[in-house]
This record gives sequence, structure tokens and C-alpha cells, in this order.
Amino acid sequence: MGHRHAQVIDETFDQQAARTTLPAFNAEIARKLGEIAVNIASRRGLPVALSIVQPQGAIFFCALEGSSADNAQWIRRKQNTVFHFGKSSLEVGAMFAREDRLLASHGLSTSDFTLFGGGVPLRVANAGIVGAMSVSGLDDVADHELVIEALCWHLGIPHVDAVLSRPVATTKRQGMEETRQ
Repeated sequence: MGHRHAQVIDETFDQQAARTTLPAFNAEIARKLGEIAVNIASRRGLPVALSIVQPQGAIFFCALEGSSADNAQWIRRKQNTVFHFGKSSLEVGAMFAREDRLLASHGLSTSDFTLFGGGVPLRVANAGIVGAMSVSGLDDVADHELVIEALCWHLGIPHVDAVLSRPVATTKRQGMEETRQ
């Protein structure tokens, strides 16, 4: 049964990735996407920080009221995870939990990478991953969903809370018990 559940999670992540692929990406699109996420979070009073980066550096960053400097460190680790694995940090965390693995098994440090959600690859059709968008300040599933919701708004497609039913396996994630990423 657990294996079947894992397949459903993978299909959901694959479906999200396909649905949220961008037709193009540049600094102007990053700004618009960032502003959408800021507007969503501001209207809900969410204490988050968010960032959009390309492999060569940051394009957009905003820290809303109630967020902290610690959120910037979580964002950095989430982005590193996205670029290293080519998947959302939530998907990587689910994969590691399912396989009972730790970041150390890949020679990676928890100071630079994380298995918590909130980092999502930005994909462009026929170009692959061109950047990452990360949110920190809520629980990891909510961080992930805020990025997905912003992408859906930008693309003009319905937002589906597809991964919210996924059980969060924090005990398998490097023994970390943080609730705000």
C-alpha cells in the first residue's frame, strides 16, 4: 500500500511540473511571478520570505512582515536542493523519506541542502529548468503550495492543492523537527 501511495505522489509531482511549465522566462517574468506570490501572501497575512533565482544568481527577493533572516537560509538550502536534484525540494524530501535515506548518503550537508518543501524548479518548455522559486515561513507543504499557486495564477490555470494530502514525514528528514521553513 505504501508503494502505491508513493506512485500517486510521484504522479502528482510530475503532473504539477507539467502544468506549471512556463512558455518563457526572464527578469520581467520573474518580477511578475514574485509580485503574484507577494500579493497572495500579503492578503493572507503570511510571514514568508520568497526568492526567485537563476543558476547565476538572484532575480527577485522579498521578506514580508513576520519573516526572519532564518527564512533566507532556508530559501538558500531549498534552492540548492532544486538545482542539485532537478526536482522540487518537497518531492526530494518525499523520495528520501520513502527510501529511508539521508542527505549525507549523497555526500550533501544539511547546512547547504534540505529535504523540506518550498523550493520549486522553474521550467520552460523545450529548455528545462531555468531557475527556482522558493518560499519559507510556513510548513513545508504550504511553502510548496504557495509557489505552485503563484505559478498557476501567472499561467492563468486553475490551482489544485494536489500534494496537500501527502503525509509529511519529518522524522525521516535528517531528524529535523522544525515546523517553520
